Amino acid sequence: MLTVAVAVATDDAAALSRDLLASPTATAVLERRCGGPIRAHVDRAAHKDLTPEQRTRLGVGPDERVLYRSVVLRCAGVAFSVAENWYVPARLTPEMNAALEQGDTPFGAVIRPLKPHRKPLEQVLAGVAPYVLRHRALVLDGEGRALAEVVENYTPAVLR
Repeated sequence: MLTVAVAVATDDAAALSRDLLASPTATAVLERRCGGPIRAHVDRAAHKDLTPEQRTRLGVGPDERVLYRSVVLRCAGVAFSVAENWYVPARLTPEMNAALEQGDTPFGAVIRPLKPHRKPLEQVLAGVAPYVLRHRALVLDGEGRALAEVVENYTPAVLR
């Protein structure tokens, strides 16, 4: 179920939201808007526990490992998005897990071979200062299996 909260949204933020809803990954949208590569600046010390509701949405049991990744997605050094990602490493290849644990490649780019798509859970078009937009979504693979839950906060820079 998609929850939409709207106060006074700008046309640009609404257009970004539509782009995100129509795209398989947020990374793809940011790459198009940037015209170049997106880099994930990962806070490797960050940790946030998964809620029971998130475990249910991801379809994982109480003992199944889920990792947390806190990132700032940048284009040419400019922050476009501040995101949180809870992902199920057992559903990714060893190479994908290594790239996520050690590199600066965004999650959407790493999992591209799995033919991901998004299942929107919530979009907030206003009232999320200093951001212009917030999306929460499940990221599914090509077979519909949940890979991750993401919360993405978009900065005004992505609208320029």
